[in-house]
Amino acid sequence: MNRLLIAVAVAALATQAAPTLASEGIPGATVRSDSGMAPADRKARFEQWCKDHPEKCREMKAKAEERREQCKADPEKCRAEAQARREQWCKDNPEKCREMKAKAQQRRDQCKADPEKCRAEAQARSRERFRKADTNGDGRISREEAQKGMPQLARDFDRIDANKDGMVTMEELEAARKARAGASKGKGA
Repeated sequence: MNRLLIAVAVAALATQAAPTLASEGIPGATVRSDSGMAPADRKARFEQWCKDHPEKCREMKAKAEERREQCKADPEKCRAEAQARREQWCKDNPEKCREMKAKAQQRRDQCKADPEKCRAEAQARSRERFRKADTNGDGRISREEAQKGMPQLARDFDRIDANKDGMVTMEELEAARKARAGASKGKGA
């Protein structure tokens, strides 16, 4: 119950304190108006909001970090809560939900018809994200570069850094991805 209250508080803070993260006052809107924005643009907008509202930003980041720790402790509960939020969003936004599900199904069908093409596209996106995060261009990502450019990598940095040299290469990232995919297939079997 306490975790749910924290999640609600974080959501309320985000919608009240950060209009860039909420619907920006559109009557009856329950979706963000920036949903079509590129991730880099959303990030820049959020960083600007943090500069304009440093105290609220610190509070929001602290609550988000607390939530991440709670999810590490009880991932199943977090998955169930996320599923409930998605279901509620679909109830509140049935048209958008249908569109989103249709688009996802179309993509699944495309990938089923041509899995190699989908794999190649995903690998190209991954290489591009890696290249952008590698700010010094040495072909490796330090923990600092990961924190700035690939936050998910930063969270799993120690697990992915196979040779423990404090740097992650594209090969280590691919190996970790394959290991995770293999583990996922094993769970479903």
